[in-house]
Amino acid sequence: MEPFADLPDALVRDLLAKCGSVATGVSNGLAKLRGAKPVIRATAQQNGLIMRKADLDVPREPSVAGVDGSYQVHHLTAVDLCAAAAVAVEGTSKEAKRYWPQPYHEMWVESLPHAVETVGVLRGMMISMELSLAHQAPHDLVLLDGSFASLVIYLNQGLVSLEKNPPLAIAGEFLNRWNGGIMNSLKKLLASERTVAVPKFTARNELSSMFPALADVAVDGKTLATMFLEPGEYTKPLPVLPKQEKYHLPDSIRVSGQDVVTCSPADLREMDRLLHDLRVVYYRPYGWLPALRLELPGVIANSNSRLAIVLEGILRQFFSPAVIETYPLFLADRMVKSLGAGVAVIEHAVAQHVVGDSPDIETTLLFLQNYRTEGGRGGV
Repeated sequence: MEPFADLPDALVRDLLAKCGSVATGVSNGLAKLRGAKPVIRATAQQNGLIMRKADLDVPREPSVAGVDGSYQVHHLTAVDLCAAAAVAVEGTSKEAKRYWPQPYHEMWVESLPHAVETVGVLRGMMISMELSLAHQAPHDLVLLDGSFASLVIYLNQGLVSLEKNPPLAIAGEFLNRWNGGIMNSLKKLLASERTVAVPKFTARNELSSMFPALADVAVDGKTLATMFLEPGEYTKPLPVLPKQEKYHLPDSIRVSGQDVVTCSPADLREMDRLLHDLRVVYYRPYGWLPALRLELPGVIANSNSRLAIVLEGILRQFFSPAVIETYPLFLADRMVKSLGAGVAVIEHAVAQHVVGDSPDIETTLLFLQNYRTEGGRGGV
């Protein structure tokens, strides 16, 4: 079979032999969850956790956009070929006019000397592009593929990596982007009336403490919400971060022997306040969908009218069981997954140009061999 074409026969046999025991473990775990469902739903109702979208006012159809990002590092013998990109895609709408004539994007690509710090800075570049596109989008609802916390984590990694002397080209580009207002864009999104983070997975489970019946079952919040929410229901907004949890960005970094101020104390206090204002809502639009985790700025969570716009916008982006995430994020995800293939094309095109100008073709080709590729996406 094609999936096993490159594996030794003995390894394939051992893999297949494990199917039965793995399936038994999965089945037992799901049986525990199913058996607890009546008690869990009753507990959720007693705690006032379950809300109905039908009880909210029906808003007009909001315009929706989704934003996602990706990065790639193609390690060639002599250099690293690096790229970061972000795309914004409009959702479905019955309105005749389009807000944007085409999917918007930002990208950066360059060849760099080998350096372990490159990946950290490249992730920060990717997030800076996502923030820029989300800030520019003229839509009623802007969806981010990933959690709000991941934005801060990757920006922190990027800034800290600048202190470790990454290649000058990428360090200068990221620092220019940061100085161009990335911190302000981050704070505006955290306080926005129209920005929602939609992570596919997170280990967070703000619901777990409410259900003592599941004390001995390892279950994440999304799975738990899928179990007790019926179609058209959502959970009341709950805090994402406990009071004692903090996220960090450096207030200054040392780059090329010079101290560079990155955040003021006021910036960091405001970011911390906005992060602790975040609320999570689990929403199940249809029976054929698992519950969605929606991370909301406090200004949305505290307003039924704004929350109604968010849920209506999310609902309208699902129109087929074949698409199990909101349509614009589904398209943006497919686009950024293609970045690796795009960089591979650039890799071959660069090789052709360099070989054409080289007096020593054999050695040049050895310098341009790809021995490893690594990459990732913004969604966390």
